[in-house]
Amino acid sequence: MKRILVFSFSNIGDAVLSTAVIQPLRSHFQDVHLTYLVGPRAVDILKTDTQIDATVVYENRGEHAGLKGRLQLIRTLRQEKFDLVVNLRDSFLARCIGAEHWGLVRGERNRHAVVRYLEVLRKNGVDTTDAKPKIQLCEEDKTYAKRFLEESEIASKQLLIGIHPGGNWEYKLWHAEKFAQLADTLNASNDISVLLFAGPDERNLQSQIAGMMKISPVTVETVNLREVAALISACDVYIGNDTGPMHIAAAVGTPVVAMFGSTNHIRSGPYGEAHVVVRSELDLGCNPCHPGRNPGGCGAGSCAVIDGISVEQVMKEVTHLIPD
Repeated sequence: MKRILVFSFSNIGDAVLSTAVIQPLRSHFQDVHLTYLVGPRAVDILKTDTQIDATVVYENRGEHAGLKGRLQLIRTLRQEKFDLVVNLRDSFLARCIGAEHWGLVRGERNRHAVVRYLEVLRKNGVDTTDAKPKIQLCEEDKTYAKRFLEESEIASKQLLIGIHPGGNWEYKLWHAEKFAQLADTLNASNDISVLLFAGPDERNLQSQIAGMMKISPVTVETVNLREVAALISACDVYIGNDTGPMHIAAAVGTPVVAMFGSTNHIRSGPYGEAHVVVRSELDLGCNPCHPGRNPGGCGAGSCAVIDGISVEQVMKEVTHLIPD
């Protein structure tokens, strides 16, 4: 059996994108045990995924911090006797595991993260045709979503729209008022239910938007990422900013409409042709400022470029994705 370790990421979105390498690796190595090294924030979305055999949590701010912690992690991983390390995070630690090492290809950075991850495999002779990020839901995940929707009295024939207005950086966020206006516009023209998602630190934003809507949404309060993924999977369309849940939506096959301004959609947009990135026509010459040398350097506290996206722009794209 080929024992492979994938060096994945700490951020939820990056970890989800890294799942694009799973299918090609399993096809290329017929008998393989696949382990993911992943940060504590992202481990919950991967640890029960049936595509992955095992996960190891990289506590880079806890027990694995500093030289002593790094050495402890290396010793732990060397005991597993991996045959191959697929190093997606360009980590020096990956070279210390005592296994064959496949690392990132140096070159043009302004490409989607998934393209760069798959290039690691292609340069080593692995076929990556049709490979893409995928979250494999188990029956427990699906049962949770079914029960939640039934208890929320959402009719099975209603359109279900998922909206996540949050994000981990204020410069990524579209205005709360516009999310509420968009939901009201959708409600006015369709028989829909809105699932309003929020992270554990975004409850005030969730309540604020729900309070501004004319028809109350169904608020999702679970912080379990597998349950979030299952509920997003049940949605006909997902709408949100550049966040981890946006990548979760794409990875469970839900069409995405994502608003971008301060971040680079070429590098970190939803992956796949079924999804739409909405951008403002406003160009201040500073956007995207992330990644870059001075993200949020304007000091404004929000991004004028993403603020320039109108409700009408987003509504137009959502309408195109709503099934007939």
